[in-house]
Amino acid sequence: MAAFHYNYAIVSRIPNSFKERAITKDNCQIDLEKARQEYKNLLSVLQSCDINLIELQEDEKYPDCCFVEDTAVVIGGTVLITRPGHPSRQGEVGEIRRVLKNDLSFNVIEMKVADAKLDGGDVLFTGKEIFVGVGKRTNEAGAGAVALAFIDYDVIPINIKDTEVLHLKDAVNVIGRNELVVAGGEGPKIIMKRMDCLKTYNYKILQMPSPIGADMLYLNGRLIHRTNEELAKESYGLLDEKLQCTRHQLHLGELSKAYGNISSLCILLRINRRQQKVLSNVTDPDLTQFLSICQQKS
Repeated sequence: MAAFHYNYAIVSRIPNSFKERAITKDNCQIDLEKARQEYKNLLSVLQSCDINLIELQEDEKYPDCCFVEDTAVVIGGTVLITRPGHPSRQGEVGEIRRVLKNDLSFNVIEMKVADAKLDGGDVLFTGKEIFVGVGKRTNEAGAGAVALAFIDYDVIPINIKDTEVLHLKDAVNVIGRNELVVAGGEGPKIIMKRMDCLKTYNYKILQMPSPIGADMLYLNGRLIHRTNEELAKESYGLLDEKLQCTRHQLHLGELSKAYGNISSLCILLRINRRQQKVLSNVTDPDLTQFLSICQQKS
């Protein structure tokens, strides 16, 4: 299977508890309706990129449950269920495990080391190798779990703890085959230098001036990135100059207050047609519509 080609995404609705109990930057106040509109806009963009949606019901016990990326690492047909670094988020993995293992029949691997911590946002798969950010939410044992789960790839731990970066993918992301983008700021530059020393393969690097310049998601030959207004003129001009692929803009002003970025809001999958049993705890009308789509494709 070619890397970065997907046909499904797992997403999760935003609970009411997100407004008051989400983990935020500097105790920011969140406008819940604006956050939900940003989430809906993401769904529309994903659908325009030929992605079918598996939408999970929000869980009020877990205010940050919309950031599903942190709960699982999926490469090909293998899934590693994570153990998120923030204690309030560790219960989120239960529903993700059920959907991926029981409903979608992926090869699901559990983390065995008791003190291992891993957020999916710290795992960067380039199509050739895997970098794992070791810092505030992921530890060395978590990086080791990634190496044990995906033995076909070199897994390279990168120290990000001494930077202001929360997750590796806040600093560096894939924007094409053998192409990476690096956010502005001292932390992302330090991280990229460390990656450059340890990498096995060569990559074309796009250095962005904006601190949110690496907030991008590459899939199906397309690129989703933040809006012109958020990136500022200089950063957006670089995209126009350097990138030839089809691009989609997405505003994340509210969700970013809770450390959200584009990739954090979905788990991208490639599901073969024989994997038709796709269920979640969505409402009955949503489930009926989803199963109808599956039957039409079978």
